[in-house]
Amino acid sequence: MKKWVLILISLVLLMLDNSLMPFLAIKGSYPSLLFIFIIAYSIINGKSEGVFIGVVAGLMQDVFFDNSFGINTLINMLLCLLAAIIGENIYREKKFIPVISIIFISILKVLSIFTIFKLAGRTINIQVGMFTALYNAVIMFLGYNFVLKLYDIEYKNRSWRFK
Repeated sequence: MKKWVLILISLVLLMLDNSLMPFLAIKGSYPSLLFIFIIAYSIINGKSEGVFIGVVAGLMQDVFFDNSFGINTLINMLLCLLAAIIGENIYREKKFIPVISIIFISILKVLSIFTIFKLAGRTINIQVGMFTALYNAVIMFLGYNFVLKLYDIEYKNRSWRFK
């Protein structure tokens, strides 16, 4: 997929995360559409694309992150790399592993941010993060096929070159 299209999709999802998603909160937690998208995209498209989208999304999220620029960029990059490694070993058309993966990867992100904040003398509500992981899984279940179709459209539009 073209890089500018990925950046545009990420920007739209970031705006939805910050404007619409808080209205859908359950017990103070709401899903991150951008995070779900980058993990699904990484599972489907591999390491280099995953690292790229992880860094781009992380930079966008860090703009809204309070006094801690760079945390989301680093964590998203590493988690997208992990998701891409998971994606190498599964059938991408099946939803089960991506849905289970988003739960564990979301928990890993929460624990990573919690640890970094703890070292910096700040706190976050870890329980909200755990509910968010479950909420992310529900949205991943509903939206994974959409990301898979984006990949299929791009794959079908590639021109074949025989040498």
